[in-house]
Formats: sequence, C-alpha cells, structure tokens
Amino acid sequence: MPKKALLLLAVSMLVAPKACAGDDFIMDTSSIGRSHGGVVSSEQFLELGMRSPNALRLEGENSLRMGNLDRAIMVLQRSVEMAPMDMDGRILYAQALEQKLIGQKERDPALFNFCVKNWLYVAKKAEFPDQQMQGRSHLMNLTGILPGLFEKERRYLSKVLLPEDGSTKVALGKKKAPSEKKESLDF
Repeated sequence: MPKKALLLLAVSMLVAPKACAGDDFIMDTSSIGRSHGGVVSSEQFLELGMRSPNALRLEGENSLRMGNLDRAIMVLQRSVEMAPMDMDGRILYAQALEQKLIGQKERDPALFNFCVKNWLYVAKKAEFPDQQMQGRSHLMNLTGILPGLFEKERRYLSKVLLPEDGSTKVALGKKKAPSEKKESLDF
C-alpha cells in the first residue's frame, strides 16, 4: 500500500506543474509591496509606504503606458484582488489582458476566455453607462456577439467561450458558425 501512495505522489508532482503552465496570465502577487533586499525598482515607487488598490492601479496604469505588460498585469491583478468592485482597476486589468492576447502569435483560448469574463463583468456590473458601453464594445470586438439586455451571464458565456484544450483557434471578433442553417420560408 505505501508503494502505491508513493507512486501516486510522484506522478502527481510531475503532472501538477504542467497542468498549471497554461495559466501564465494569472500571476503570484504576493511579492507586491515587499522589499527585495533593500532594492526598490522605479516601478515600485508608488508602492512604498502604502499598498492601497488605488496606488497599485496607478502603478499598473503606468506600467501599461510604458509597455511593461507583465508587470502591469501582475500589479493590476493585485489591485483587483484587493478591490474587486473598483471598475477603473478592472477595466485597466482587462485592457492589459486584452493587449497580451492580441500580442500573442498563437492566441491562448484560456486567456481569451478570462478576458471575455472580465469584460462581461464590466459590462454587467459597472455603475456608470460609459463603463458599461466600454465593456460591451470590447465584448463585441473580442467575440462578435453582444450579450442581450436581460440575458444571464451563464447563457452568454456558453455561447462565446472557447474550449481551452486548443481544439478551436481564437479568432477575435468572429461569430461562431451556426451548427444548422435555418430554412427560409417563401410565401
């Protein structure tokens, strides 16, 4: 019995990193706000002394402007973790994810799905109409389909999300081909 358990543990240790390798856009944010041997990089300047979601959002926006996409995603992810209802931070986070998706040669369907979910959250939960319209606009650009006015999130996501196994290529702004064509009736 112990040999089987030991074998199972060894196999799970070998397989576990491969299963998590595809989610490289979700990063460990525990290092944000910590000093690394007294050395502070210029992009950490806003973090010093305060680790508020607003300071992280400003730092993420600055990193996004400077073209440091991975740093922007990590900092904005931390900002969204700290203040999930802050729509400005979530919009910046979704923009950074979308930029990463657009910049990929072989687009990752898991990143596409995550990006769609973030923009759908903005479109449905934003307090201001301009933020809702921004979310809807990005959903249209990504999927080619807008959510209906009273359509539930689950139903919309079932229409637009792609399988994450790589069987379907990510094509931005293209509607899925209908499975059946409806016959037209001539009167």
